[in-house]
Amino acid sequence: MKFSYIYYKTIRMTARLLHPCKQVSFAHDPGDEPAVFVSNHSGISGPCMTTLYYPRPHKTWSISFATDGEHTASYAFHDVFFGRSRKHQGFYRFLSRIMRHALPPLLNYSDTIPVYHDRRVVQTFKQSVAALSEGEDLVIFGEGPERYSPYINRLQDGFIDLGRLYYRRTGKRLRFYPMYVCKQTRMISVGMPITYDPDLDPQEQRERIGSYLCDGIDALGRAMPAHKPVPFMKERWYRAYGEYEHDFAAYWNLIAQEGERLNGTSSNRR
Repeated sequence: MKFSYIYYKTIRMTARLLHPCKQVSFAHDPGDEPAVFVSNHSGISGPCMTTLYYPRPHKTWSISFATDGEHTASYAFHDVFFGRSRKHQGFYRFLSRIMRHALPPLLNYSDTIPVYHDRRVVQTFKQSVAALSEGEDLVIFGEGPERYSPYINRLQDGFIDLGRLYYRRTGKRLRFYPMYVCKQTRMISVGMPITYDPDLDPQEQRERIGSYLCDGIDALGRAMPAHKPVPFMKERWYRAYGEYEHDFAAYWNLIAQEGERLNGTSSNRR
């Protein structure tokens, strides 16, 4: 048995102890058709709890920087440790180098689909449509840094184009469900779906479905038993990286360029 698999199983068992879940509730029975479930991130709790307890066959979108090894140290420094905000940045650079070896095997064993922010995004959509066509759901944490409510940030809506691609391949209309994950209440709550309409303009679909999902996740969070929402980005991030709140593409570009510089590689992303 490979060491990386033993490591993954050990972390998985530890995560079950740290992130227990007592209930996964659906407002609507999804039936046999695959769908896209869009959730708040809730720190590390969202990905952990859905990986461990989401009851249907699924794959989870994960940022490619966390899975490819080449950019993982840069990603960890900025997006995990908020390195710009730290007094002793050398220490967090050291931790980030450890994360470069720790994150990729953990995520690659967790049925993830890497999400690219360059021309390789075509691979992301191909793998995603293939998974849906084989009957697997997709779980997507689509928040960006722009704040929407205490329970959810505004969604990056590119994933909604899955509806058009899935319809083109299968002739079926894809459903998108809002989902809220809460570590404090140990609950995962799924709301009512919205269905992609291939007869409408793609940009109109992005706006319509994106707004519905934001409002739906917000409503699920407000309906939960009393708890303190966990924001997608901590205030520390906004203090150190505030210029990227409304330009997340530039933030990903910062991480990509630094990763390439640290590894002495040139970009083939454009």
